[in-house]
Amino acid sequence: MRLTLKLALSLLPGILVVLAASAYLEMRRDVATFDIDSRQDDMMIGKVVTSAINRIWNLGGHDQAVAFAADASVNGRSGHGFRWLEGDALSDLPPGSMATLAQGDEVWSERREPSPGTLFVYAPLLRAGALAGVLEISEPLTNERRYAERIGLSMVVTTLSLAAVGLLMTTVLGAWLVGRPIKALISKARRVGAGDFSGRLDLRHAGEIGELATEMNLMSERLAEAGMQVAAATAAQIAAIEQVRHADRLSTVGKLASGIAHELGTPLNVVSGRAQLIQESVPAGSGDKIGAAELLEVADHARIIVEQSRRMSAIIRQLLDFARRRGVQKAAYDLRQLVAQTVSMLQNLAGKRRVALVVEPASAPAFAQVDASQMQQVLTNVVVNAIQSMPTGGTVTLSLRPSSTQAPPGAECAAGERWEIAVKDEGEGIALEVLPRVFEPFFTTKAVGEATGLGLSVAYGIVQEHGGFITVESEPRKGSRFAIHLPKGES
Repeated sequence: MRLTLKLALSLLPGILVVLAASAYLEMRRDVATFDIDSRQDDMMIGKVVTSAINRIWNLGGHDQAVAFAADASVNGRSGHGFRWLEGDALSDLPPGSMATLAQGDEVWSERREPSPGTLFVYAPLLRAGALAGVLEISEPLTNERRYAERIGLSMVVTTLSLAAVGLLMTTVLGAWLVGRPIKALISKARRVGAGDFSGRLDLRHAGEIGELATEMNLMSERLAEAGMQVAAATAAQIAAIEQVRHADRLSTVGKLASGIAHELGTPLNVVSGRAQLIQESVPAGSGDKIGAAELLEVADHARIIVEQSRRMSAIIRQLLDFARRRGVQKAAYDLRQLVAQTVSMLQNLAGKRRVALVVEPASAPAFAQVDASQMQQVLTNVVVNAIQSMPTGGTVTLSLRPSSTQAPPGAECAAGERWEIAVKDEGEGIALEVLPRVFEPFFTTKAVGEATGLGLSVAYGIVQEHGGFITVESEPRKGSRFAIHLPKGES
């Protein structure tokens, strides 16, 4: 409706100009016609009166004719004035009119002062071929002005009426032919903007608006198809990412297998030895001869067996929990517990490589909204890399504290305060030319077969999904420091 009204209002000045120009020209033509008719009427009156004067002159003489002319002026009822001019009075005639009058033709002139002016018509009286006198007929231009005003008022009313009708018709037709289709197009565009590509736009409209509706329907169909393709591609990408992360977890499990086998071997030997001791402590057929000391010893053996069995179960459960594949489940989690669990799981792997895992105690709880399983995978990858960077042994230090590091340029991070989990090693370090590429997929500086190059890439992706980022500082032969920055959360 607003577009239609703007269109109508934009056309209105043009319509008014055209109608006003037409009305002005028509008024000028009518006024000119009225002026010509008035002169012709006055000339006709002059001919009639001069003919009457000529007859009276013939019948009653000069004086009687002049008296008739004077009487006609006094007794005029039509607003015309009559004056007989002869002799010296002929000097009042307009300049250059004597020759025309002498030929028997009428002469007219106008005087605009005083307003509204006067029209003068001079009718000659010829006797014996000579100019005997001139009858001056005067008519005020009041009638002409009134006629012009009446015509002008009529033209103004007509112009305004036509403009109003034109505006109304333009508005009505515009609302029907333009406004209604435009509203439908706007409604369709809003639905498309909201992601709703259903509902075909049916506009039986010829011309550009119909073509626009057809193109919008085609666009909606193409967007719907593209949306389905994007959804399928997104689902496939998410599945691929999960497969890569799961493969990375399984790779880490493989690295832990030797340490876990060694860890389980000791409890199994203890269980086997204690079971044998129990068997030897109770000889066959001596059930009634066992004293109190022997019973205490049997109970102690049974207790040790239970403890070692629980230890093996805990190790296996921890390994299975780490390797199990599941969806993202964010919840408030104390990062101190995450660090402790990771260190416990990697303790044996580190011991085999003569690496000590040291945890700097945090002064207060450090809660964050994270998926504990995924974040344990991140921390495990970083710590395993630190262990592998020290082939001759050393110390890996883990610390947890509030972060004061600014997010790197271009990183999509959540605003607010963050926690920093730092992993510092005493290894060989990373070369400066290699440092910018450490988080690239499949990039590794280790020998072929020792690593896939996915660990740090997967870790960075997981941290980024949690609204955080990872920074790294390293110097060749002085070790490296990886810091995981995560947004703080409520407990």
